[in-house]
Amino acid sequence: MDPSTPASSQSSENHPPFDDGEKQETSVVADPLEVPDGGTAAWMTLVGAFLAVFCSSGYVNAYGVYEDFFVREYLSESSSFQITWIESVQVLFLGCSGIPGGYAMDHGYFRWVMISGSLLLTFCLVMTSFCQEQQFWQMFLANGLGLGIAVGMLYVPAIGVLSHHFKKRRSLMMGLAQAGSSVGGLVHPIMLNNLFHGRLGFAWGVRVSALFNLVLLIIANLLMTTRLPARPKDTTFKKQLVYWKSFFTDKVYVLATLSFFILSSGVYFPTFFLQLDAVENGLSESLAFYSLTLLNGVGVLGRIMPTIIVDRVGVFNMTIPCALACGVLIFSWVAMKDTAGVISMAVFYGFFAGAVVSLVAPMIAYLTPNVCDIG
Repeated sequence: MDPSTPASSQSSENHPPFDDGEKQETSVVADPLEVPDGGTAAWMTLVGAFLAVFCSSGYVNAYGVYEDFFVREYLSESSSFQITWIESVQVLFLGCSGIPGGYAMDHGYFRWVMISGSLLLTFCLVMTSFCQEQQFWQMFLANGLGLGIAVGMLYVPAIGVLSHHFKKRRSLMMGLAQAGSSVGGLVHPIMLNNLFHGRLGFAWGVRVSALFNLVLLIIANLLMTTRLPARPKDTTFKKQLVYWKSFFTDKVYVLATLSFFILSSGVYFPTFFLQLDAVENGLSESLAFYSLTLLNGVGVLGRIMPTIIVDRVGVFNMTIPCALACGVLIFSWVAMKDTAGVISMAVFYGFFAGAVVSLVAPMIAYLTPNVCDIG
């Protein structure tokens, strides 16, 4: 060998480097934060998220059936105001229990959160079936507090995990997954009305519902996967506080979160009372029972259609007019006295409310600079 050749060149001759193809392949897999926007695991996760939302938020959307049954029969000795607390707590924890659920997901415990939420939801439905007539506090603990925590544990991580698999089409994929809420609000009311007022009755009807949801949640847990690295587990409490402070000092993020909190306090109102109000206004039970189904059925379109164009129009430009439309429709509730009024309310409110709820996840994702923080 020529002695004038540098040592590094001699080393290169003895140990040839990887070829260009190997270098390119290494660089492709080196970035764990790269989002593939597709693939078998991504599509399976989307289906699993749809089923999880169907069983969690979709079940909350069917509470109007419980409200009607409780007020007129099962908890008739309690006031409508008291009974509404059951669903109010459900909706509260639908968002609030997603906070620790999302935190656990970010630290690599997504699977445990989903399994725990699935078991808790099934357990609370079974306990609901054993609640005695006119025992408000039994129903509040099982169907309100317990079930609310369960649906929150399932809903937020199921939507958040889609950010591990989709980026360019993230808004659309989240909209498709959240359509499970409206589809659940379409299927669950039909099933519950027929079970409660049929041969099985309330107790066995709820147990059948619990088994139905358990089977779907098992499938959902088998389908969903994560792919982004978890946040470091050795982070000190001081570092964690600094990390949280970055969110609370982001004025746009805080205002967006606060606005959604206020919006959530009213957007579920027709979901609670449409069926009961239809019955009390003298509509036939057959129409009243399907009013909630119609509202949630139209909500499927409301959850999907805006997400198709939201990336071009802008998430805030789409959310604000839909939220204003919901407000106008709620104020027009007082004029709803006949069949035409109920159907009109169900169709229009179902669409705009579905749009508002489905746009929240893309909005939060848009305001979160690091995809690993979505959860």
